[in-house]
Amino acid sequence: MRTSRVRAVAKKEMLELRRDPILLRVIVVLPVAMLLLFGYAVNFNLRHIPLAVWDRANDRISQALVRELEKDGKFDVVYRVSGEDELKRLIDRQQARVGLELPPGMLERVRAGQGVKLTALVDGSDPTFAFQAQVGLQKAVGRLNARLVAARMLAGEAQPLPLALEPVLLYNPEGNTAAFMVPGIVGIILTQIAVILTGLAIVREKETRMLEALIATPVRPGELVLGKVLPYLFIAFVDALLVLWVGRVVFAVPMRGSLALLLGLVFLFVLGSLAVGIVVSARARTQIQAIFATLVYYLPSIFLSGLFFPIEGMPRALQAVTYLIPLRYFLEAARGVMLRGVGLDALLVPFAALALFTVLMLGLATLSFRKRLL
Repeated sequence: MRTSRVRAVAKKEMLELRRDPILLRVIVVLPVAMLLLFGYAVNFNLRHIPLAVWDRANDRISQALVRELEKDGKFDVVYRVSGEDELKRLIDRQQARVGLELPPGMLERVRAGQGVKLTALVDGSDPTFAFQAQVGLQKAVGRLNARLVAARMLAGEAQPLPLALEPVLLYNPEGNTAAFMVPGIVGIILTQIAVILTGLAIVREKETRMLEALIATPVRPGELVLGKVLPYLFIAFVDALLVLWVGRVVFAVPMRGSLALLLGLVFLFVLGSLAVGIVVSARARTQIQAIFATLVYYLPSIFLSGLFFPIEGMPRALQAVTYLIPLRYFLEAARGVMLRGVGLDALLVPFAALALFTVLMLGLATLSFRKRLL
């Protein structure tokens, strides 16, 4: 083996990389972006959890407890309601993740040395979130209990802990992690099939000169885009149904809502994702460029959608970015249908967001793949 020949081949490869400035930029930027996303997104210390309170006491004890809940930024009281049904409805719609019922006469019962039971409705679909929320509630109640007991001891009276928290886990009381993860796995599989496979489709034809033959036909750009996406749409549907069936049979993942509604959600998400793949493939010159471009789309979807890491644990700026991630809306709606059993009326926002995403990406895909050599 001659080192001069090895150096010559290595030099040739470096020159090839220099001739592809897009790929070179992605190679440099992608690792840094992954590190930043991973560093900021992976945070299980949740903050600013939206909390709804039904304060039937409205006295000094209940008001002190609300202040304790908000003091360290763990919870944000976003709604004050007047009934348990309203608490449940807010959690169904994900406008609140925890609902707290404070019974009447808290101050009088504490003064009389009687215990007070506090009921907390916790969104238990995500076991990690449910655990963190219960810990935060227990800490706030514990701090107020310590103050109340200290005050009674100064008055020369002994008293057991006056406040007792009783959490009620909704949707997934068994803490079945698979029930939370299966909708996310469906979303990831659909993203992989739709974006990555279609992202390579047109680029492969560019490299094999098949694109020139397509351009010579009377097929219009919109027709060509639909023809490209239909096979992958079918494959994605089959895979989605297969994962849902295995999740149901093997992991006992519930389907509390409408299967037709879920399939409509899958259709919207897949169609938009397929259009993303078409845009990528229409603009990339090589398959390597297409692969890296799909990673730029795919990785933020994993980190910022709430698939593995709770959005409530991310910095506020990063939480704002999550509203641009289509997978976030798919997961919110899919988990709503499968775990919470809600209907379209409770999922109008994620469905509208996915519909807008799909329309915009299909339009962009058609424009990106004009009937000309790209």
